Amino acid sequence: YIYLEFLAIAATIFWIVGLTNTVNLIDGLDGLAAGVSSIAALTIFLVAMEEGIPPVAMVTIALAGAAMGFLYYNFNPARIFMGDTGSMFLGFMLAGISVVGAVKSAATIALIVPILALGLPILDTTFAIVRRARNHRPIFKPDKGHLHHRLLAHGFSQKQAVLLMYVVSALFGLCALALTAVSIQAAALIILLVAAAVFVGARKLGILGMDAPQK
Repeated sequence: YIYLEFLAIAATIFWIVGLTNTVNLIDGLDGLAAGVSSIAALTIFLVAMEEGIPPVAMVTIALAGAAMGFLYYNFNPARIFMGDTGSMFLGFMLAGISVVGAVKSAATIALIVPILALGLPILDTTFAIVRRARNHRPIFKPDKGHLHHRLLAHGFSQKQAVLLMYVVSALFGLCALALTAVSIQAAALIILLVAAAVFVGARKLGILGMDAPQK
C-alpha cells in the first residue's frame, strides 16, 4: 500500500481539479469529449467488474450510457453541444470514480490503471503545459497545439481525427485492462511500451516542441 498521509488531501484535490479540466480541454471537436469519456468510463466499468466492485461498476456504466446517448447528437456534424459545463461534469465524475477506486490489486497498479484509462486527455493537457513552458507562454493561454489541432494540421478531417483519437483512447483502455490481469513484470513492460509509443507519437506530431500559431 501507498500511504500519502497529509499529502492525500492535496493529491486528491489536484487529481479532481486537474482531470475535470483535462476533459474540458479536449472538447475541441464534435463528439471528442463525449466519445473519449465514454471509452474511459467503459474501461473503468470493465475493471470494476473484473475486480468485483459493483458500486463503481454501476456508476461508470450509467455515465458511459449517458455520454454515448449524448454522443449520438454530438458527433460531427453536431446538433447539440455540451459546453464547458458538460465536459467538466464528465471530467469531475471520472475523477471522483477513480478516486473511490476500481482496482484492488497492488497499489502501484491501482494508481496507474485510472491514469491509463484516462490517458488521452491527461497526456494532451500535460503536453500543452510542457509545450507552453518551452515556448515561454503562460500555461493558461490557449494555443493550437492540442492533439486534435495537430491531426487537423496533418490533413485529417474532423471525423477522421475524432475516430483516430477514439482508437488511441481505446488502446489506452485495453492497456489499463491488461494491467489488472498480468504479473508486475508484464505490467512494467506494458507501461514502458506505452511510454515509448507516446514519446514517438508526440515527436512525430510535433506536440511538445511546436510553436503553435495563434488565431
